[in-house]
Amino acid sequence: MKKINFGIIGTGRIAQQFLDEARKNKKIGLVGICARNYEKTKDIAKKYNIDRAYESSSEMLEDESIDAVYIATMHPTHFAYTMKALNAGKHVLCEKPAVLKKEELEEVIKSAGEKKLLFMEAVTVGFNPLYKQMKELIKSGEIGNVVHVESSYGSRSTKVHKHNPKQAGGALYDIGIYNIFFLTDLLGIPSELGASARKNEWGVEGSVTGLLEYQGGVTGSFYATMDSISGNSAKIIGTEGMIEIPDSWTVAEKFILKRAGEEDRNFEMSEDKWLGYEMDSFVETLLNGKTENEIMTYEKSLKLHETIDMIKEKLGFKYEGVEVEVY
Repeated sequence: MKKINFGIIGTGRIAQQFLDEARKNKKIGLVGICARNYEKTKDIAKKYNIDRAYESSSEMLEDESIDAVYIATMHPTHFAYTMKALNAGKHVLCEKPAVLKKEELEEVIKSAGEKKLLFMEAVTVGFNPLYKQMKELIKSGEIGNVVHVESSYGSRSTKVHKHNPKQAGGALYDIGIYNIFFLTDLLGIPSELGASARKNEWGVEGSVTGLLEYQGGVTGSFYATMDSISGNSAKIIGTEGMIEIPDSWTVAEKFILKRAGEEDRNFEMSEDKWLGYEMDSFVETLLNGKTENEIMTYEKSLKLHETIDMIKEKLGFKYEGVEVEVY
């Protein structure tokens, strides 16, 4: 059986969650891993039976047996590591946000295209089978014409780097990117938008609220917070019905279809692989000889980051002085 051999950059929580799923996949080989702390890197390599632990990404990227790289570092470094991996001839699966501005993403896509390599931004919810089923119901007209989409997502965190201005900390990129993906995936790029943010004690946005307008009077709204308690719910409201995700919409374990005069219909996840779905899709794209994923297309990533840039401009966020250090 053909395998895709991975090198991993990063040893944090999300990297280990990726590794938990990767070692279940017979089409994935875990060849190398690198991170800032070499002692921890060796421990993680041993824990997950990864062939080699490297002291630097440069050393790991020289390994010709590695086909693809998974980048799971702090997000200000994602663009630099992505370009470094592409220049080394590796396919790239990069955690969100892959970049801090749309122009960087355009550079990534151009480089990947020239080198005939696959780049994919890992926004997990888009690969979830229940989320895809929900989109099919919308497309089939089950709720009529969509008129409003809303989402709320809160994940309280006291981790210092998530609130550090020099690490592009704050709710917009850490939490809000999920809300904005949800809106752009369903509605596209807004024609107008309004946004507000509440700064916290660290000087970054503890929460962000947005109201977006689209062609034909369709609207969208979101609330994202990382320093207060909020629900994790979403609604897609149509002229003939509504889809409600009552909890954990970013994981999409359950949704409810509601139509006037009819009993509610509940849809639930039969199997929860979480990161495994995006991983499977990335690997199958490569095994099928393609250089663009059909779910998280370049167009989707571009729409996502164009909308984020619009929100940043509205809020006056410039992310100046962000420190980028790669190893």
